[in-house]
Amino acid sequence: MRGLDVPVSAIIPAAGNSGRMGTHKALLEYGNGHSFANHLVGCFYNYGCNPVVLVINEQCDSTPVQFQNLVKVVNRHTEKGRSWSIRLGLNHVPEQSACFIQNIDNPFLEPRLLDKLFESVTPDGYAVPVYQGQGGHPILLGNSVVDYFRQHGNIKDLRKILSRFNRIEVPYPDDRILWNINTPDDYKEFMEQIQK
Repeated sequence: MRGLDVPVSAIIPAAGNSGRMGTHKALLEYGNGHSFANHLVGCFYNYGCNPVVLVINEQCDSTPVQFQNLVKVVNRHTEKGRSWSIRLGLNHVPEQSACFIQNIDNPFLEPRLLDKLFESVTPDGYAVPVYQGQGGHPILLGNSVVDYFRQHGNIKDLRKILSRFNRIEVPYPDDRILWNINTPDDYKEFMEQIQK
């Protein structure tokens, strides 16, 4: 059950150069023939997010990632970091929409988690899932927070701007919300866990 009576969208920043990984994280195998990008986009799409925005760099061939309501945005200034990717994605989010933000290298996602965040978020706040005191992913921006970002085009530091709003911590009993896949060793451990 959703706490806000507003539409919801999702942004997946995936424009990093993946230097430590050695290959684009969006195209990493998730399992069952799906890539990280296909997995995350599919989860948000099935949840009813519209649009789902995938922000990639110029080197990423996202051709295999095809969904209705998927908007692909190319970040040509990856040196500006993740906050710039989010800003580009927000250009495609409708007014008065709440918005999930899920990094491509945080691959865990399930409907129950999305429900918990949506039940907890307020228009002027953002919801963060928390496992044993540690914040995880995704975060959910309330619709007033999204509109603030849309009106202030120069997002240099997402965390600094979010500090102006109400942080709503949502306890979640699954350490997979903390998954962060940055290196080949991280990926190897991830694949071992999902194959158990």
